[in-house]
Amino acid sequence: MEEKLYRQLVDDTFRRIDAAFETVDPDLGESTFSQGTLTIVFREKQVLLLSPQAPTRQIWVAFSDRAWHFGVRADGDGWVDDRGQGIELFALIEELARTAAGVTVTIR
Repeated sequence: MEEKLYRQLVDDTFRRIDAAFETVDPDLGESTFSQGTLTIVFREKQVLLLSPQAPTRQIWVAFSDRAWHFGVRADGDGWVDDRGQGIELFALIEELARTAAGVTVTIR
């Protein structure tokens, strides 16, 4: 995948996640999209960090003591973990928001 296309996919993905948190009480979950990285801070200062990894064409996600690496699906529609567990990026973010802060977000 060309770098330009990869960057466009990452930016679109991060904007979609960021938009899902627009209506969330910032005391429960607040997202910041800055300098290519998306940071979501949940209540009790739990931090979810999403960062692009251009050399591998992945998005890396870190939360608490866990980390995931996501690559673009073969059909180009979304991001899936690289360990073959079938974890989809948007579903993971929605679940972490629910468990970490008790909020429901829907990423479109």
